[in-house]
Amino acid sequence: MNFHLKASAILALLATTAVASNAAATTPNACFLRYLLASRTCPNCRLGSLELSNLDLAEANLQGADLIEANLERTILTGADLSQSYLVGANLRRAQLRGADLSGAYLEGADLRGADLRGADLSSASLYGADLRGADLRDANLTGTDLSFARTWRTRLQGAVRE
Repeated sequence: MNFHLKASAILALLATTAVASNAAATTPNACFLRYLLASRTCPNCRLGSLELSNLDLAEANLQGADLIEANLERTILTGADLSQSYLVGANLRRAQLRGADLSGAYLEGADLRGADLRGADLSSASLYGADLRGADLRDANLTGTDLSFARTWRTRLQGAVRE
């Protein structure tokens, strides 16, 4: 019977540790999000996997931020600084990124269907395998951008620089 008590105590301790470590892992993200919403600046923040859809983050400074697999659907990021940020697997469907700085950003596998990227700076960005169907990239800077395996059906590219 002592063995059974010890085993259940160990299992309870392991479960508590797992819950505590999960809470500790998400707490910084929530703190970064509160800071971003209050100040519109959060360079190098960890915001990966967070729900950020439908927010107004126009002109926000998210340079070098971790936004891996974040949901940014319909988020307004007009003129935002997302240079060197990590948006791998992020949902940016119908996001407003007009004039945004995405230079050197990592957008591998990102969903950018219907996104407005007019005049955005995507120089040296990686859009490897990204879904750009129906996206508007008119007048965007695509110099040195990796578009390998990107889906570009109905993507508007008039006036985009690709040298």
